[in-house]
Amino acid sequence: MIAVMANAADVMHDPAPITSKDQWVFDLRWDSGDVYLVEVHKVEMPAPMTTPRAMGRFAIELTEHGNLVERTRFDFPGLAVPDQEGGIRMNAKLKTRIGVFFPVTSRGDKLELVDRTNGQHWALPWPPQAPPPRVTDGGTDQ
Repeated sequence: MIAVMANAADVMHDPAPITSKDQWVFDLRWDSGDVYLVEVHKVEMPAPMTTPRAMGRFAIELTEHGNLVERTRFDFPGLAVPDQEGGIRMNAKLKTRIGVFFPVTSRGDKLELVDRTNGQHWALPWPPQAPPPRVTDGGTDQ
């Protein structure tokens, strides 16, 4: 297991996953170390979808009165790649994007994007709204 991934004990501390036919899609961009929220839009899936419990350096976390309601972990594609010695190399100049599904729910009062490796947290709009704020290395730009 690599250092940037959550361990199995973290997954066990996740709340019961939410199942919803309606999903928010957070379009996130990594650009040479800066993170941007490009867009949020709602989609209706053909059938209800349960939030997967996966490993990942990053997470979108929804809390309600300080209690975790939902967490979706993910990694930006290509950010951490295996090196020739069997370790992991971070691609500092990488520019990449990912769409992260998050269930539509009436619960929650605070949503954050979390870099679980360095502990950074960025506020995200909850419930999602347009236009989205820009998330940068120093926090949220309005």
